[in-house]
Amino acid sequence: MPMTTTNAVRYEVREDVAFLTMDAPPVNVLSGAMMDELRNGIEWAQADRALKAVVLQSAGRAFCAGADVGEHRPEQAPAMIAAFSRLFAAFGTLELPVVMVVDGAALGAGFELVMMADILLASDRSTFGQPEIRLGFFAPVGVAWLPARIGLARAIEVTSTGRTYTAAEMQAMGLVSRVVGEAELPSALDKVLGDLRKASPLVLRMNVRMARSLHGRSFEEARVEAERVFLGELMATEDVREGIASFFEKRRPAWKNR
Repeated sequence: MPMTTTNAVRYEVREDVAFLTMDAPPVNVLSGAMMDELRNGIEWAQADRALKAVVLQSAGRAFCAGADVGEHRPEQAPAMIAAFSRLFAAFGTLELPVVMVVDGAALGAGFELVMMADILLASDRSTFGQPEIRLGFFAPVGVAWLPARIGLARAIEVTSTGRTYTAAEMQAMGLVSRVVGEAELPSALDKVLGDLRKASPLVLRMNVRMARSLHGRSFEEARVEAERVFLGELMATEDVREGIASFFEKRRPAWKNR
């Protein structure tokens, strides 16, 4: 799909990667409408079988300062939560690695967004936090998913104190993959995408789908299911044969995506 510009989110495919860029100055506050724009982008990426990754990034001085507080009023909350739910449900069914590039503040709903990252690159000036507890709210994705990402005790600390954390602190907790200087973010992203681009898009999706679906199961149950798919689905693909042939022929694989 060519570059598509909406009110607050830009969607662009570069080679085999979808780039979603939040552009709602000055700090990318998430309205319900903007959440729907992001969800559209995620669904477009899921439908494009040639893609190998989704990148979520932002323009401006903050990654995302949170959801629109005005839309949290009791009379508006149902519509806001419906948009919120559609967005995070789309992330939950996405079968592509999600790479996020954070430069600046990722707070509130912006912090909940970064919990969806598989690979999170952050500048050393970035900050993270769940401050809505101080306004009388709890964070739905924060309480539902952050414990799985950083552990229960730390998740309760983050969501209960409303503290702001540095990128280095979030890296120590395991949420941030790499902290670099602001000027180094583009090269760090290029390196990650260069690695992902070496894989078959078909097998990459299968890998992500299996990792997501098996997460949380017992080791024995997960192992048995992984072996079943390995033999029953993976071994039936042309890309397995191409990968083996390229190894013995000492060349780069030419993926068929089937």
